Amino acid sequence: MKFICDVMLGKLAKYLRIAGIDTEYSRANTQPRLIKTAEEEHRILLTRRREMTDFNISAPCYFVNSNYPPEQFQEVLSHFNISSDISQFFTVCLLCNRPLIKVDKTVISGKVPEYVFITINDFSQCPCCKKIYWKGTHYNNMARRLNRLISQSDVLNSA
Repeated sequence: MKFICDVMLGKLAKYLRIAGIDTEYSRANTQPRLIKTAEEEHRILLTRRREMTDFNISAPCYFVNSNYPPEQFQEVLSHFNISSDISQFFTVCLLCNRPLIKVDKTVISGKVPEYVFITINDFSQCPCCKKIYWKGTHYNNMARRLNRLISQSDVLNSA
């Protein structure tokens, strides 16, 4: 399942990407361009703009009700009956939505803080924007938070 979030759902796009879900984010304020991208790339359009659901478009469109990103994330998972697990987390670039690739530690020498280079052995990098990722303390904190949100979403699905 692939999504595209409009300009009002940037944090939701980030949550979905962290969970490993293919999600484009459009900063474009022009509705025709957003709709065209959704149609061409066969993406589900996620929006907070009520009028977007009134357009006659061939791409599916879903109006996200919540104003709060964690709740938006749960709402999308629940509505589309999506289950995700920790093996999918942090597999997509948070900036450009491309799949990350594992890189040898020697490749990133001098490109990350020295302490990180000394203490971490596993690194991933975006082949497009070249951003480097590693599992620091933020990884465990975010993984726990996502697991909790997904578990709560699963409860909503079964209700």
